[in-house]
Amino acid sequence: MRRSRPVSIAVGAPAGRRGPVGSRTAKASLAAGLALSVCALTGCSSSSGAATGGGARTGTIRILANITPVLTKAYYQGLVAPFVKSHPGVKVTIESPSGTNVQSTLQQELVSGSAPDIVASTLDPVVAQQMIAFPDDSWVTSTPLSDSNKVDGKIWQVATGQQNQSLVYYNRTAFQKAGITTPPKSIDEFTADLAKLKDAGYVGLQTAGEWVTGAQFSMMANPGLLGDDPGWYAERNKKKVTFEQSAYSTYLKAYAGWIKSGTVPKNSLGEKYQTSIDNFLAGKSGMFVMGSWLNASVNSAKNLPFKVGVFPTPTADGSAPKQMSGQAQPYSVLKSSKHQGLALDLVKYLVTDKSAVTTSLKSEGNFRAGYSYPGTELDAAVGKIVDTAPGTVNGTAGPGVNAGFGNELNTVVQSLYTGESADKAVAKLDSWWNANAGQ
Repeated sequence: MRRSRPVSIAVGAPAGRRGPVGSRTAKASLAAGLALSVCALTGCSSSSGAATGGGARTGTIRILANITPVLTKAYYQGLVAPFVKSHPGVKVTIESPSGTNVQSTLQQELVSGSAPDIVASTLDPVVAQQMIAFPDDSWVTSTPLSDSNKVDGKIWQVATGQQNQSLVYYNRTAFQKAGITTPPKSIDEFTADLAKLKDAGYVGLQTAGEWVTGAQFSMMANPGLLGDDPGWYAERNKKKVTFEQSAYSTYLKAYAGWIKSGTVPKNSLGEKYQTSIDNFLAGKSGMFVMGSWLNASVNSAKNLPFKVGVFPTPTADGSAPKQMSGQAQPYSVLKSSKHQGLALDLVKYLVTDKSAVTTSLKSEGNFRAGYSYPGTELDAAVGKIVDTAPGTVNGTAGPGVNAGFGNELNTVVQSLYTGESADKAVAKLDSWWNANAGQ
């Protein structure tokens, strides 16, 4: 594999600053945003939720973690190893979801009374009542986007970095063979290029089933939905706007056309997330909408048969999109934990220790003010997109978003593959929202 020369990935903007900032290499501006999440959680608690920092400083800490092709159990074990070594009598176990995902697993464990001490995953705010409120200390408030996910004025989730998700990775060789000289900026250009890639023998747009379908859709459509109106979700709750008259309708119609033309294979839902990555890296597909965490898979790939490029997701009019963005590798501590103090110490280490934070940032190509690390040209390219983006937007979860919306969107987008029309699909979103408003 031909490796790109190392570049320094740095972030110079203070947390919370909007808009582009100057950069010598690849600085990312940090602004409020929420990561994509999937279902809602419920449960009961007998604790007040204040971060007391009490409890014994020895024992076993259980971490329920979001396990991915990059964030493996081995990754988390290596991340906590220095903390364990410096704390005699402490053991940390990493647990993968036993259910469909972290959220469903946590729900089951809350009901059964076997919840972990720490959750390492983005969670829907509805579960905030089950988590302690972090202290109002500088180490908490200085974490990326710490204010963006507050519930009742309390920070219940802290992260090591910021992710950016409105990105399209592409096969430069495929583009050349298809006669595409510049990355598309508008939906119409994107659609035309998908057809060119298909004619050149490639899958136009790489996707998959599981959670991938809806996630990719929101990465493309949310900049259009929220770019000019960050309060759109709140307005939808007041019935001042509808999905039918929004950017979602535009993107659903485009997506349905891609399926009909075969530039997005109708059997895509049968593929797993990892398979979609493997197919793209094998050179089978021309474009792949995904978050910045894909950098890690690209950078670690051996004998890659092509060079990977990246550009922002297309907009309806071809203008530069805002980036759907949110906290990367966040942590929450359960109220039910018998080791709250120790769990709090561990989380503080994970989000403040320079080595731990840098390892976290490098693992998925994430960003954080005041931190830099050696990266590839692809890392720098993503950083440039983030740096020059006109701002950020939220995902499908967070304050004002009805719990479970991410799951419903995934179901609706997947219905296009079984023949549902875009008009009926967007009508289902409005019906669901009306039925679930305020939850």
